Amino acid sequence: MVDENTASPLNSETVAAKPPERKNLLTLISEWPLSRKIALGAVALISIALFAVIIIQSQTAAHQLLYANLGEADAGSVVNWLKGQKIPYQLKNDGKNIWIPADKLYETRLELAASGLPSGGGIGFEIFDKQSFALTDFVQKVNYTRALQGELSRTITSLAPVESTRVHLALPEKRLFENQQKAATASVIVTLMAGRTLDKDQVQGIIHLVAGSVTGMNPENVKIIDASGKVLSGNEKDNSDQSVSLDMLAFQQEVEHRMESRALELLDKTLGVDNSMVRVTATLDFAKVEKTQELFDADDPVVRSEQMQQEESGGKTSGGVPGVESNLQGNAADKASSTPTASKTSRTTNYEISKTISKTVTPVGGVTKLSVSILVADKTIPGKDQEPATSQPRTEEELKSLETMVSSALGLVKERGDSINIVSLPFTETPKDVTVAEAPPANMLFQYLPFARYILIALGALVLYFLLIRPLIKTMKGEVTQHNKTVADLEREQATPPPVVEEPLPEIVPDEMILHLRKEIARNQVPTAYIIKNWIEEG
Repeated sequence: MVDENTASPLNSETVAAKPPERKNLLTLISEWPLSRKIALGAVALISIALFAVIIIQSQTAAHQLLYANLGEADAGSVVNWLKGQKIPYQLKNDGKNIWIPADKLYETRLELAASGLPSGGGIGFEIFDKQSFALTDFVQKVNYTRALQGELSRTITSLAPVESTRVHLALPEKRLFENQQKAATASVIVTLMAGRTLDKDQVQGIIHLVAGSVTGMNPENVKIIDASGKVLSGNEKDNSDQSVSLDMLAFQQEVEHRMESRALELLDKTLGVDNSMVRVTATLDFAKVEKTQELFDADDPVVRSEQMQQEESGGKTSGGVPGVESNLQGNAADKASSTPTASKTSRTTNYEISKTISKTVTPVGGVTKLSVSILVADKTIPGKDQEPATSQPRTEEELKSLETMVSSALGLVKERGDSINIVSLPFTETPKDVTVAEAPPANMLFQYLPFARYILIALGALVLYFLLIRPLIKTMKGEVTQHNKTVADLEREQATPPPVVEEPLPEIVPDEMILHLRKEIARNQVPTAYIIKNWIEEG
């Protein structure tokens, strides 16, 4: 048992022990291991960068794009206008893009359009908005040329692949005589966007746009070059001839392919699939012929007009001396005299020779000659009693029937010079392994390039996770843990002497053991607090 007098000083010593000193955050961080400090610094840097991006993005979101890809002259004019209106702006993409606050975007665009900005890299017909009576005729012509060049530049620049355009027009003066009049010419310089090109149809569209905008200009007099000096518009006649030749070749191949397919369908039904081959060579006439013919038929005349005229003269007349005697009865008849009657009839008939006018246009691409070559496989005769199969050429009657069938299907005409040739030969099958070996390997890189991009992104995410995020999380979760000791462990430590002792410890009686334990508790309360906490949890 413990004496009360002995326990009192110990209790007073325990009560008088100072509580553990509280450490501030910097002191705790300074006591952390190096790996934990590095992890904390990395997390702090990532957090600061993240917040900086969010803040910058929030400030940038308040601005929107006013105009993009402006020229130096247009960008300078717009910036001067914004400065005059005291509107804040931001320049990006080497000064080509102008950003302004989002709440003033549409209003600013309308006001700039009313002021004629941006001008599109040139002066348009707005040059005539302010007229001056002091201008000469020569200055008016120069202004008209400048305005026309500016309008054409703006129109061509509106195309998607075009970044900027310059147009130069050479408009000669009008002459009194047509043979003295010179033709107008134009030169167009286009600057394309990065990675964009103009195809032949787009180049021809620009040529016809310029030629149609200038009076009396032919498309042949319009030349287009790019920013590197390469001529984009070639000879239009040569291009048209080349395109016509390509169209003719494609049409001929299409005709031959259709005839081969038609003949092959019949042979597959008769001989089986892969037992025949058909090749057709078609000679086509691409000449365009127009024929006008007038035919006169003299044997069958046609009455065009007919005219009849009839004349009559002469007849009875009464005569005598005027007076009473001639008017008496009986004397009138004696005095009457008669003259002979004459008639004349004329008839005029106009005839027209019948005429027939016919105009014949020969269709382009008509077939003038066909040459058909057919290869059929020999008959396969199965062997008997496990003998190998043999092949036998087809008879002349079979080949003749096949020739008649194909000739009728393709519409061959011998008078036109069409020919057909059918041959029966054994087919040689190519081994499948050889076919696979000889087949050119497919370009797998371009075929699976989109998937490779996603795979690389996934690999990058995994590397980032295992090399940065996972060690960071592991380090942040790692805490300096202090292992709790049970009562049995403490009693064992107290009962077991230290391994290295210079002098043997004196034998401790139970009262001295309690005093020693109290001194240890007063010096360091942390182990005792953990022990009491475990006792409370264990109940």
